Formats: sequence, C-alpha cells, structure tokens
Amino acid sequence: MTETREQRTERLYAEAERSLDVVKARRVRRGPETLIAVLVLLSLAVGVVAAVDLRRLMTPRGTALAWTGAAVFGDCTAYDRLSVPASGAAADRRSQAQRCLALRRATQDARDESGRVGIDLLQVQQDGRDARAVVRLSRPQGVAVVQLDLVRDGAGWAVVLTDATCRVVGCV
Repeated sequence: MTETREQRTERLYAEAERSLDVVKARRVRRGPETLIAVLVLLSLAVGVVAAVDLRRLMTPRGTALAWTGAAVFGDCTAYDRLSVPASGAAADRRSQAQRCLALRRATQDARDESGRVGIDLLQVQQDGRDARAVVRLSRPQGVAVVQLDLVRDGAGWAVVLTDATCRVVGCV
C-alpha cells in the first residue's frame, strides 16, 4: 500500500517532532546545570571584586578616596570606620546615630548634586605607620585641595580628623 502525500507529510512531521523532543529533553536536563554554573561564576566574580575592594582599603590611597567619598556624600558607616580623632582632641559625646544624622544632613546638597562633585587623589606619601594624601575636591561651590593625614589602624588605615581637613571636607 502506498502512502498518500498527506500521510507522508504527517509521518515526516511526527518524526521531526520526535527528534525535537529528544533535543528539548536534553536542553531541559542541562538547564539547571547551566543555571548553577552561571550562579557559581557570578559568586566568584562578586568575591573577587570584594577582595580587591577590601585590599584597596588597606592602602593609604584607597582609604583616602573612600573616606573623602564617605565624608562628602554622607556614608556614615565608612566615615566612622575610616576616621580617627586627632590626638588631644575632645571626645565626641554624641551617639553614632546622632553623628550619622548630622553627617547625612550636612551632605544632602552633595548627594543632590552628585554628578557635579569630583574627588581626585593627587598624591600619596607613606612613611611607616603614617601617610599623607593630597585630594582635590571639586564641588559646585569651587575646587579645594586638602591634605589628609592617615595613620595605621589595625590592618588598614584611617584618616585623622584635623581642623584643616574638617574645614575643607566637612567633618561632623
């Protein structure tokens, strides 16, 4: 018995669908493996970036940039963590929440005009457990150059809150 053109077409479509089902089943089996591989690679990338960022904070250069950004834009956590009072300075009796609120209020304009604020590190000089960084701070009000004194703080560095630094950058 010979098959008609319609029967032949149906048979060919059925065979094509069966072969596509095999390919689709293979893809479905590989789907979770691909997703897991992408997630593992993403996690590794985030870990590498975090490690590089943390390592950068362990240098006077990275600390100077991070502290200036925190002081200018009101990042309370980084500001507190990367600041130390000048020797002989009176202790700040405000709570962390009060200091944070004062910093956020003082830096509101910078956050509103963040596209017009620039922080450039001009020079860093390290001498043992002390360092000095020269930072150019560009704001809508003008450009200022400030020298940051840094000291070794555990495994990293911290900016000393001097009167000269606070006048230019705006410590709270």
